[in-house]
Amino acid sequence: MYYKKRRIKKGPIIILVVVVILIIAIIVGVNLYKHYTSDEYRLGQAGYSEDEISDILKMDRKYIDYAIEHKYEDDFIALVNEKYFIWKNYDEYIKYIDDVYGDKKVDYSLVVSKINTKTNYDPYTHTEDTDMNMKNSILVNKYYHLASDYAPDDIVEMSNWYSYPGNRIREEVYNAFIEMFNAAKEDGITLIVNSSYRTHDEQEAIYNDYESSQGKAYADKYAARPDYSEHQTGLALDIFTPGAGMANFEETDAFRWLQENSYKYGFILRYPEGKEDITGYNYEAWHYRFLGKDLAKKVYNSGLTYDEYYAYYLEK
Repeated sequence: MYYKKRRIKKGPIIILVVVVILIIAIIVGVNLYKHYTSDEYRLGQAGYSEDEISDILKMDRKYIDYAIEHKYEDDFIALVNEKYFIWKNYDEYIKYIDDVYGDKKVDYSLVVSKINTKTNYDPYTHTEDTDMNMKNSILVNKYYHLASDYAPDDIVEMSNWYSYPGNRIREEVYNAFIEMFNAAKEDGITLIVNSSYRTHDEQEAIYNDYESSQGKAYADKYAARPDYSEHQTGLALDIFTPGAGMANFEETDAFRWLQENSYKYGFILRYPEGKEDITGYNYEAWHYRFLGKDLAKKVYNSGLTYDEYYAYYLEK
């Protein structure tokens, strides 16, 4: 019996092969596109290592995009990972590092603190009006100043029971100090206010006295220029204990009590030891700033100076 061979039509097979090839090409093309447009690849092209890429991919999107779009920067990851890093200050961080450190090891925490608080500039330069809308939270230092005619309208006289003669302070601060005074008294501690609110003219007289007797550099180190003093806000008190002065107050039980308890009544130590480069003042164990109980507790728990806290949490 004779069987006729069936001829296989090549047309459909060719079409099938072409379709398969096209599908494979599309898959390969899509994968290549994904690869070459991936964050990992683009960061690698920018010059970052695998470990650095892994760190960057954990960051917010805006930081990833910046790293991709800019050339490799040695300090990028370390800066962004600083707890108190503020993105708007990034270019200033880099400039400060280039200007100050060169090839030396960089203290990134200090860089961030100095730029955030403007203390990379000389005192009394790059100054601006403080934001009076902040009320008890206003920042007054060598970069943020009060208006020359500023005067609180709630100043009251302090009783000699709580202060040396002639002291005045804002009523809210006075009431808070009385509460703190009474609490300290229950623990066997006596507090007394040595200095409080000062007018513009009073602060000017103090500064001029320092300047005329010791020179401008000394005056700027140990006193504030008029309108740059916290005492003019009516929110600052110099607190001592009877028999102690500036030289030995730190050694007293009263100082130790204030260190542990002042924030509970709305006060913070304003110029702590070891933070002179940030506050602009030598360590003052006696100078306390009223912020109110809630904010004082937050600043105390943060371990930051008020300058640092304000820059990161209140101003940014």
